[in-house]
Amino acid sequence: MLFWTGVFISGLNVCDSIPAWIAVFAGYLGIIYVMFSGARRLEERQNRNYGNDEEYQKYVKSTPIMIPFVPIYSVEKHKWLVG
Repeated sequence: MLFWTGVFISGLNVCDSIPAWIAVFAGYLGIIYVMFSGARRLEERQNRNYGNDEEYQKYVKSTPIMIPFVPIYSVEKHKWLVG
């Protein structure tokens, strides 16, 4: 995600029209959507495999998903992230 954010920011200087801005922004949002939907699938699989483990549950409740310091601890409940 950090790589694609850097590509997005570095490419902003070539946008010279509204369609270019829309294309760049839509592409960036698409990549971020793919990243979060992959995290959702991984979280579901990990919960199936380790859901009864106390240490795993403690880790899940204290570690943000994808973005450090942003308190998003689970994406499994977001059904719109199926991708």
